Amino acid sequence: MFALLIATICGALPPAESDFRPFTPSAVESRGLVQKPQGQPLKALDAWLKLYRKGKINYRSKRDIGKKSLAVKYKVRAKGDPGNLTNAGDLKAILEATAALDNAKAARAMADAASVGLNPKRKFTYAMAPYRVRSIALETMKMLTSEEAKEALAAGARGEWHKGKSSKELRSAALLALGYIKDEAYEPVIEAALADASPMVRIHAIDALQRIGDEKATRALVRVVDGETDDAVLVTAAKALRTIYAKFMRDAEDDLNREKIRASDDKKPKGGEAGEGDADKDDAKEAPARPAPPTARLAVRAAIKALGRTTWRADMVLVRLLDDFRSGEAVPALIAVLERFRDNPKDVESGKLSYLLKTRVHDLLVSMTGAVYSANQPDQWRELWDKEKDNIKVTEKRERTTKAGTAAAGFVGIPVEGSRVVFILDLSGSMDWPMNDGGGKMRRLDYAKRELLKAIDGLSPNAMFNLVTFNGSDKADSWRKKLVAASKRNKVSFKKFVAKLKPLGGTNLWSGVESALNIKSLVYGNHYETTVDEIFLLSDGAPSVGDVQDPVEILRLIAEINRFKEVRINAVFISSATPDEERQRQNRMTLSPAELMRRIAKQNGGKFRDV
Repeated sequence: MFALLIATICGALPPAESDFRPFTPSAVESRGLVQKPQGQPLKALDAWLKLYRKGKINYRSKRDIGKKSLAVKYKVRAKGDPGNLTNAGDLKAILEATAALDNAKAARAMADAASVGLNPKRKFTYAMAPYRVRSIALETMKMLTSEEAKEALAAGARGEWHKGKSSKELRSAALLALGYIKDEAYEPVIEAALADASPMVRIHAIDALQRIGDEKATRALVRVVDGETDDAVLVTAAKALRTIYAKFMRDAEDDLNREKIRASDDKKPKGGEAGEGDADKDDAKEAPARPAPPTARLAVRAAIKALGRTTWRADMVLVRLLDDFRSGEAVPALIAVLERFRDNPKDVESGKLSYLLKTRVHDLLVSMTGAVYSANQPDQWRELWDKEKDNIKVTEKRERTTKAGTAAAGFVGIPVEGSRVVFILDLSGSMDWPMNDGGGKMRRLDYAKRELLKAIDGLSPNAMFNLVTFNGSDKADSWRKKLVAASKRNKVSFKKFVAKLKPLGGTNLWSGVESALNIKSLVYGNHYETTVDEIFLLSDGAPSVGDVQDPVEILRLIAEINRFKEVRINAVFISSATPDEERQRQNRMTLSPAELMRRIAKQNGGKFRDV
């Protein structure tokens, strides 16, 4: 159930800057779309979507489509329009013209476009970029301002459009659209969808509430966390709460900063005498702490109640929420998580539990209480709490420090904290270069092999692992078809395999990530199914071959795929001794290789190393 749902429930990612710019009334009016809608945009949009769903439109193509432009055919754009006559540009123009109608039919038609990619039975290719199509449709729907259009979307959000095969997708799209429009009057419609039987609908209702992001939304989301039994829905609700609360906390901090400035101005000696700086410091010390959002305590109690209800992946998000708003109430529940690992060792071997969760919970307990018992001593933790709970003062949140992991000593200084680990190794031709400028003796690949073997030696026998390698080929290679136990026999076999690895060709980085995350089709489908909990990616160069070479696009795809997986992705970038001509080529990319690797790690909860 989880695998099927994840394929259908991902909300829209931000569109690429090249595809879309924020709409402003002046920009729209200057093109004559508000006062005088041009041509037949509804027919144009219907025709575009029909061709697209048949796989006949390459959304990513930058080629001029000329006479094939549907926007021109249906007179949404004039012949000889100097605008962007690509498939993406065509859709953008059609959507803008449709939104300019600002009526019920326009809202319904645009929701159809916004539902692209939400049907798990449809097949999508990389060229179709369904999440980008969906994103631009939702962004354009912000232009809908009439009550007629909004009421139509509300009807869709209530499931009143029709009961056909695509009813769930259309309802989800209508819910998302209301979230993008951010009209609080329709918040009750969105909240009502939280009780729907379909997890897909519930997830998109949560996404819509997150976009509105007010206190009423947080109360509704707390109720979801309090009783939800679907792991994907629970993950979405907990993440939405953290996102909204982060905004509340930033706003509260800004208010406090303004309060401190006003207080400082009132206390400053007239004439600007010496000592003003010290007075500012005193005011800062005396300033009150940022107040927690009104529903934070309710959220903490709901998260405590939800721990262990679904999967370890959901528990990871719940623990982060408990870390955001620390409370002694959470300590017994966190100890119970450690007890779960002690009592169910086979769940680690099967992938039902992950050492990532164990490490995260242990770090939080140590940080909150100051106690130093190990993660394997839940009895001592329980005894401590029973005896000292009235005396322990829970500390405030601080930056998490890096500690040795549970499953291995580490890879290039990064602790291995997962129990089902995949290493991704770059085997492009540049891995044959020396590690250091000035005649270094060690090749990059030799360095990578050494660090890889050290990490494998450190894996405990109950851990599982695999290796994925990529070069210039279309597909990455795997040492084994699936994860294997870190037994002595498998480690010996692995070392023999690694010794034979040789660098060759270009850098198809995406193929390595695609294989490690077990992506069965590039978008949607059931490719979210995985038992991997941690990935280590080592590469020395920029993507140069393969279906996906743009660094920004790689980041978008990984974010889309890893939304519910909760796979921790660490990145090691080898930057030494890169020739000047290669550096110049890399400088022309949307992101430098180092920045790409750094962001991959950051957005997926991992660590980054530049060696």
